[in-house]
Amino acid sequence: MTTDRVSIIRAVAFIALAILSLQLVRIQVFNADQYRQAAAEQQLRALPVEPPRGVITDRHGEILAQNRPAFSVTIVPAELPSDANSRRALLLQVERDTETRFDALDAAIRAGEQSTDPFASIRVRSGLGLEQAVTLRVALAGLSGVRVEASPMRVYEGGDLLSSILGYIGPIEPEQVATLRARGYPLDALLGQSGVESVYEATLRGSSGRLLIAADVAGRDRARLGSVSATPGADVLLSIDTRLQRAATDALRDGITRGLPPSGRSADGALALAAGAAGAAGAAIVMDVRSGEVLAMASLPSYDANIFSGTTNSIAVSALLANPARPLLNRAYMEVRAPGSIFKPIVGLAALQEGIATTETKIRSTGALVVANQYDHSVKYIFRDWAAHGLLDFNGAMARSSDVYFYYLSGGFEQFKGLGSDRVAKYARAFGLGSATGIDLPGEAEGLVPDDAWKQRAIGDEWLLGDTYTFGIGQGYLTATPLQMAVVCAALANGGDVLVPRMVAGTRSAGTIRATERRVRGRLPAEARHIEAIRASMLATASVGGTATEGKPATVNIGAKTGTAEFGQMFADGSYDSHGWYMAFGPYEQPEIAVVVYLEHGVGATHAGPVARQILEAYFGGHAQGTAAGAR
Repeated sequence: MTTDRVSIIRAVAFIALAILSLQLVRIQVFNADQYRQAAAEQQLRALPVEPPRGVITDRHGEILAQNRPAFSVTIVPAELPSDANSRRALLLQVERDTETRFDALDAAIRAGEQSTDPFASIRVRSGLGLEQAVTLRVALAGLSGVRVEASPMRVYEGGDLLSSILGYIGPIEPEQVATLRARGYPLDALLGQSGVESVYEATLRGSSGRLLIAADVAGRDRARLGSVSATPGADVLLSIDTRLQRAATDALRDGITRGLPPSGRSADGALALAAGAAGAAGAAIVMDVRSGEVLAMASLPSYDANIFSGTTNSIAVSALLANPARPLLNRAYMEVRAPGSIFKPIVGLAALQEGIATTETKIRSTGALVVANQYDHSVKYIFRDWAAHGLLDFNGAMARSSDVYFYYLSGGFEQFKGLGSDRVAKYARAFGLGSATGIDLPGEAEGLVPDDAWKQRAIGDEWLLGDTYTFGIGQGYLTATPLQMAVVCAALANGGDVLVPRMVAGTRSAGTIRATERRVRGRLPAEARHIEAIRASMLATASVGGTATEGKPATVNIGAKTGTAEFGQMFADGSYDSHGWYMAFGPYEQPEIAVVVYLEHGVGATHAGPVARQILEAYFGGHAQGTAAGAR
């Protein structure tokens, strides 16, 4: 390189540096106030971007919960006029145009101002259609801090068919704010508050994105500088078969109607479920005995989860909460009752395994067992059977559901030594009674398996022989949920596996399905030959002469057991009101499903049995095999 070229390059560099220095002096000295003001008027803000919520489908891909576009009126507290009169005038206009009460608007804004982010939008009117949104956007134009925004609205299909399973989404509750804010939820986020929506919130929600903006001191956007995309939530695939769910619900509704006393029916005999008729309630469950998947879970009365969506109707919600029939309660797993005689297979298995009886053991039922008071033999207690069955062997006693036979097995009589309460309790707990099944739904009830120690602790009284007798026929202090009894039935059907029931068969993200694994809680402490003997006795119960014939489909062999649990005050004729139960598995030769029916009012054989038959016929008449996630 020549000397002249080097000199030229040096000169150019010197000139460039001189220009740069002059520009810096101009900015820092002569225009400092201008740029200082601009910097003060602008700030960087990272706004959360809500991810699209995953959909919920049934096992065959039918969409049960999805997102549809809706519009909302929102207010950003930090952008409202600081002058009290101007703010009041603005809120009065919002009240007039949106039909949202002024005091509600003012309260929401005050709460937003006291939150950690006064620039977060507060939703004051939701569920607007496109035409409403356009009208309000024009009417509210120019109002500082007031916007009409597009947002997804959760929509639940099927009305009240699956609401108690799906649950619903709702705004963040005050006690959830601190936890959810730490997890990145904006204050106006909607999240699962019940059912599958709640349990699988993290899966359905996905991950929030971020939008980096330059904003002025009022919080208004000036420029968008960059973004991180939100990750959509995964889809949740239920094990529910919607067709079977509908059949179970229809059958249950019919069964509740038949079981209700005349005072609980309307003039035309239809069930007044929606009106909250006393005792107009029940549940039905269908569970795969191989996998633990719940194929149907009906609970009546039910409700439509859409009233909690973006179009929330406060009057409808208030009416729902005040309904004495408690539609929000899923009676399949959230409410406990005495299971009655569907508990007898547990006692029977315990007696066989413990050597108390064999399948050949014969006991005569004359219609009652009379027991003298242990302290005063002149005092007699009568423990009745529902009929005088005569001499019965094990299968005959199960088929006829003889209470006297099971009084003997559980508590003994005279020279016959029974199990005693502790061993009955041991086997009940081995089947999972007295504790939650672990189903992936919130609010599960545990039920109660009583024993001597429990009675002393809870009631302050000693355990009596009569307590063991009533325990042995599934009454007294014993309580269970229909779901727990479905697990019991499945364990007998599959040869001894006590399964953890599941509502979700799998999840789907980016086209990939991840199946929920089969879980076994434990094994029954019984030999295979004794389990098979119980299955055979349940086959006899569903055969000619047994109490469970009303639940048997025409073309499929099943094992079944009926139950009628008395409750309430004695009537004048000495009888009681009763819950109706029916428990079955089928096909008997190679079991696939367990069915449990519970009616708040009714008799197991005559009212619950036909419900089970309708459900079994719906399953075997057109059920498509396979699971939503492709695995058992």
